[in-house]
Amino acid sequence: MSRWARSHPGALSHGTASVAAVAFYAVSAPLEVALYDVPVPAGLLAPAVQCAALVLALRRPIAAIGAFTAATLVLSLSTTPSTVPWPWTMTGILCFALLVATVWTVSGWRSGVVAYAIPVVASSVPMALSPDAVRAANMIVAVGVGAAAVLVGGLLREWTRISRELMREREHAAAEVERRVVVEERQRIARELHDVVAHGLSLIQVQATFARYRLPAMPEDVAAEIDDIARTSRTALGEMRQMLGALRGDEPAERAPQPTLDDLPALVEETARAGAVVRLRLDAPRNTPTAVGIAAYRIAQEGISNAVRHAPGAPITVSAGARDGALLVTIENGAGNSDHLEKRGRVDGHGLIGMRERASMLGGTLSAGRTAADGFRVTATLPLGSHDG
Repeated sequence: MSRWARSHPGALSHGTASVAAVAFYAVSAPLEVALYDVPVPAGLLAPAVQCAALVLALRRPIAAIGAFTAATLVLSLSTTPSTVPWPWTMTGILCFALLVATVWTVSGWRSGVVAYAIPVVASSVPMALSPDAVRAANMIVAVGVGAAAVLVGGLLREWTRISRELMREREHAAAEVERRVVVEERQRIARELHDVVAHGLSLIQVQATFARYRLPAMPEDVAAEIDDIARTSRTALGEMRQMLGALRGDEPAERAPQPTLDDLPALVEETARAGAVVRLRLDAPRNTPTAVGIAAYRIAQEGISNAVRHAPGAPITVSAGARDGALLVTIENGAGNSDHLEKRGRVDGHGLIGMRERASMLGGTLSAGRTAADGFRVTATLPLGSHDG
């Protein structure tokens, strides 16, 4: 089922019922007049009401049942043919079956039983007025077809219920996966940023601790304040390390420094050695905050990985430069293999979530989408404010 059909089930049902109603009327009206000798006004109007009941049943099933029954009685009492099926015409039987199945599917078994029983009981009136073995057989056919429609309606209702439950479960599972990805990415970002902050606190603590020895002539009150700074930074550093340990959990501590913008050329070179065509335009300011540099590197890393995975063989361009007080990071690739491109929107969704989280945590934004050349472009805007500790 297409995304539009899933999001517009009512429009789909009304469209199907309307098409069926028009098709039945186009066949039924001429037959009633030409084959069953029904007077023209009744032969044109009664089938129209019968067919309109199919559409009405989606919103007002009881009204639809009443309208269909009344139209069926009008047709049955308007003529008494002896050589063709009566009091149920063939198109009338098919329309009756579709009405019963529709009411059962939309409104449940009680309304379905009513839709089945009332027209059958009502059609017994003209049978009682003019009993005949052929007409009795015709009634049996109508009753049997209606019973089959009851079964079909019940199966359709159950299938619809199960389909909706499965759709809700899939949506819930997708939302849970996205939530888990966001949480995991936030923890990873927090670990990286805490490493940066802890490093800054270490420098403050060391400088404040040794300031008294490097500057022995400083006034005593200034030295006391610097000692306070050293103690406070030492305490904050200890708390920061405890927090970092909680964030890491059972994961081993990373010994290597976090990659920044200076490591982008090495990343591009490594990707090129693997066979990809990658170009880098790096024009970032030298005093880029560490947190921004880490985020820019990770976003570029994920963008390159997505491009290689979903557009193999396509050229990739990575650029990073300052613009309007922000670092603009762009990863763009050309058109790759069509099979991969068709799947890309679903496969790399988690990577985009992570990149968007990184940009958001720094107060920035991230956009992603197709290019005019059927490629893909990811653009991150990271404010160059004060991010370092």
